Amino acid sequence: MREELQKYLDGELPAELLPAELQQEAAAWDALIEDVRRTAASGAPAWLEARILSAVRAPDDPRWRRWLGWLTSPRTIRVAPAPAVAVLALLAAALALPWIGRSAGPAEDGTVYVQLFLEAPAASSVAIAGDFSRWDPIELEDQDGDGVWSARLAVRPGVYEYMFVLDGSRWVTDPHAERYSDDGFGNRNAVLAILPEGTGT
Repeated sequence: MREELQKYLDGELPAELLPAELQQEAAAWDALIEDVRRTAASGAPAWLEARILSAVRAPDDPRWRRWLGWLTSPRTIRVAPAPAVAVLALLAAALALPWIGRSAGPAEDGTVYVQLFLEAPAASSVAIAGDFSRWDPIELEDQDGDGVWSARLAVRPGVYEYMFVLDGSRWVTDPHAERYSDDGFGNRNAVLAILPEGTGT
């Protein structure tokens, strides 16, 4: 199609400015367009409205349900190794802080619950024995199998010596103890000092 005729059909060029050879072709196009206008049905087809309405999804779900769907939908997350390791190290440190503090606060009768732990991944069993148990071993647990054995003990205020017992025979000093005392047999007992409430640390 010539450019002048295209401009005429687009409404950019009046018919009287068309070259003589395009006047007849422009008239044929006008007749065709008028015929289409006359024979075309008025309005959209009856089926079009139903199809559009069925394709549009009304937001009838509560907002919390849409949020829940967004949160539970699986997504691929790419994480660089260095930041991931740093985050895991921070989480491990945060989980270890309660164990480092050990004391969980006194009960009404003055009893204090303390958390003692030992990293012993090669051990098949770990126990703790000390003044607070009359040196009878108390079994520790490794609940998640990561080699860290722990026990939560109820003790009254006082100063106690203790050691860990690995596999029922090997005595090991607590490497995390704040104080130590010679046991008279060439070894060192760990010392645990539990002060009464209100006396400081």
